[in-house]
Amino acid sequence: MSWASLRPLLNTSSLRQATTIAFICLLFSLISIVLSNQLLEVVMRSHVRDMILTDVRGQQLQGRFNNAAQLSWTLQHRQLLEVRKERHAIVLDKTGALLFGNRDYLPPTECLAPCNTRWRHLSITDRNGYQAEILGLSISLPDGGQYFSAYDLRPMLERTRIIPLAAGAGLLLLLLSILATALPFGLRNLYRINRIRDALARYAGGDYTAMAPAVQHGDEFDQLGLEINHGLRRINKLMDEVKHITSHIAHELRTPLTRLQSRLLTASEMLEGPARDELLAAVQDSERIQNLFRAVMRIAEVETGRMTCHFELIPIPALLEDVIEYYLPLAEQRGCPLDMQVEADCRLFGDRALLFQALANLIDNALKYAPPGLPITLMAVGRNGHGVLQVRDHGSGIAEVHSERAMERFQRLDAPTHTPGHGLGLTLVRAIAELHGGELRLDDNHPGLVASLHIRRQRIPAGVDLR
Repeated sequence: MSWASLRPLLNTSSLRQATTIAFICLLFSLISIVLSNQLLEVVMRSHVRDMILTDVRGQQLQGRFNNAAQLSWTLQHRQLLEVRKERHAIVLDKTGALLFGNRDYLPPTECLAPCNTRWRHLSITDRNGYQAEILGLSISLPDGGQYFSAYDLRPMLERTRIIPLAAGAGLLLLLLSILATALPFGLRNLYRINRIRDALARYAGGDYTAMAPAVQHGDEFDQLGLEINHGLRRINKLMDEVKHITSHIAHELRTPLTRLQSRLLTASEMLEGPARDELLAAVQDSERIQNLFRAVMRIAEVETGRMTCHFELIPIPALLEDVIEYYLPLAEQRGCPLDMQVEADCRLFGDRALLFQALANLIDNALKYAPPGLPITLMAVGRNGHGVLQVRDHGSGIAEVHSERAMERFQRLDAPTHTPGHGLGLTLVRAIAELHGGELRLDDNHPGLVASLHIRRQRIPAGVDLR
């Protein structure tokens, strides 16, 4: 399992939630270890106190506290049988002389004399450098001597500290095991989500047969897939209905508009003067209605991808030459020379007719808004089947804040009567760019406009008819 396959899992909410829960559990474990360690120390000290008190009571009941010498003799015999090395006993006579025990573990003498019975908890370092944690009881004997019974807590605590550490380590291993076990399930869920995302991406790219995977396990992902597929089928049905209605309207209106235009032309030939001019204006209005309707139909076909296309590697120099040849008379009439900058081997993957129409729309816009006498340049850069087609002019341009609005349907930035058109040219160009997996960008040419048609399609888009 590579890092690349695990990296997408890091961005999922399920992993973040699992990590948060694991972190909280780990924090709780650390707090539990600290508290349990302190609790064990308290319990250990209480247990040591009980052992010391039991020892003292036993010595008293046996009458060994009558004098220091007798107590010292008893402790020497008991030392031969003593197993616990952490136990310490010290006996002093009334002069302060050591009768039994290790003087290194003796509490400060100034604390012994005035104290009849007192607990001592202190840290002592012996001659070998060992640091002991002593808890003991100091008792004054009837003959003026002193008896100090104590235990070294350090070895006891070291043996008990392993308990919370082992419990914490076990809990940590349990958390790691849970995460390691949950990782394959997380990757599996991520794989299923990615399949749904891929289906939606294919659908958005024009493959209207794409459906989300469903009916496999009957879980929430399958239920989500079923709901998505139901929505996609509903969208397909609505699109088919819109296409059918639009085609029907186009068929029903095309013939009446053509007949109306023919009758207006016939009637205009029979009249003279202002009446003839009015009829010719009506003919032009009918032509604009037909052109508008054809443009809307064309945009709908390109945006939905439900059209006949022919995707191939296109020699761009030949395409630009054909576009320039087509618009050369109009450009000469406007006094705007058409220039071309392209490498001889430049080739792009796309539909030649659609790219021709996109460039034609861009040049048509440039000729409308560019001042006479300044050139309009067609540029192309391509590599491995994708690249950029550009049309540069020196007109008024489009402000950056208006570039997105300029590509919307029926949006015109100038006065509606200033130049002919319906505000659909850039909309169609953008639809063609998106069909080719790219986009349309409008930039400033200082002055003028740079319209860039980005082509990124390297395969035939799904759902496109290639007949």
